[in-house]
Amino acid sequence: MENLKLYFATVFLSLLFINGCSDDSGENNVSRNQAKQKYLVAYSQAELVNAWRVTNQKDMEQWAKKLGVDLISRNADQNTTQQVADIKEMIANKPDIIILSPLESKALNPAVELCKKANIPLIVIDRKIDSEPGKGIYKTQITQSHVISGRLLAEKAVELLKKKYGSPKGNVVHIIGLPNASPVVEAKKGWEQIMIRYPEIQTIAVAEGRFTEEGGETAMQGVLKKFPRGKIDIVHTDYSAMTMGALNAIKKAGRTELLGYILGEGGHYKAIEAVIKGEIARETQTPPHFGEIAIKSALIILKGVDVSARQNISIKVFDSTDKQFASDYLKNIRDAGLEF
Repeated sequence: MENLKLYFATVFLSLLFINGCSDDSGENNVSRNQAKQKYLVAYSQAELVNAWRVTNQKDMEQWAKKLGVDLISRNADQNTTQQVADIKEMIANKPDIIILSPLESKALNPAVELCKKANIPLIVIDRKIDSEPGKGIYKTQITQSHVISGRLLAEKAVELLKKKYGSPKGNVVHIIGLPNASPVVEAKKGWEQIMIRYPEIQTIAVAEGRFTEEGGETAMQGVLKKFPRGKIDIVHTDYSAMTMGALNAIKKAGRTELLGYILGEGGHYKAIEAVIKGEIARETQTPPHFGEIAIKSALIILKGVDVSARQNISIKVFDSTDKQFASDYLKNIRDAGLEF
């Protein structure tokens, strides 16, 4: 009996995807609930300032094409006011559903009310907004655990400092992305959950790099001028591009004592290469590939079926103590022509 139930459930879900992905070009006025409609999905992109975001955008576009939906997209270019305006503009195009990658948590919360007034379902990916998913028009939140990422980086910092000094103590520099971006807020929370046990490990400087390589290099240059050799033990960043920028600044300044004491999040291939060289001690990866899960979730929602209010994408960890794992992963993504 249980096998029979499973069979019918599988058939039902398969039919949902077959109907949702069918292309019925030329019938643009067909009702949303009618079979074989080609849905219009609107995607609000927070920014396209680095390779992670560019990969994310391409992944969304590729999966929209694979799953037979039309996709319109807007890039807010790191401007929260612009992103709210983008959502209003996309609503005017009457999409069937909106997918939002919010620049900041609080500033993009109005998206829920805008979608509610327009009766357009909302999916939020990558970063969070200050609303509860799974209630009303806000259907699901698809994210990665930046809290766990923050913990993993903090644990590595403790390990490195214990090895260096014989006890967990030392000074940390944090090259931050955008202070109010939810991945930054949550990674900091995870970091602090570990560091609260180690009062002798202190963050002595926080410098904003805005998720770019240039920003990371400039921020690190300023920090190096302020703190001479021997005053910094760990450099911790929020994204691979900033990590590489900070690494460039460290090398140009001849501050080789910091090599092997750099920690970062992102998992771009350049950062993984630096892990293999031993320049970066640990790099966590929050993959940019949201297209499949986001657009499949959209199709299910548009068929009137609930999805989980919170969905997660697993993170990976690349460590200089396990160079083989990093090398194997790097070969796989480079052979596929990918950056992540």
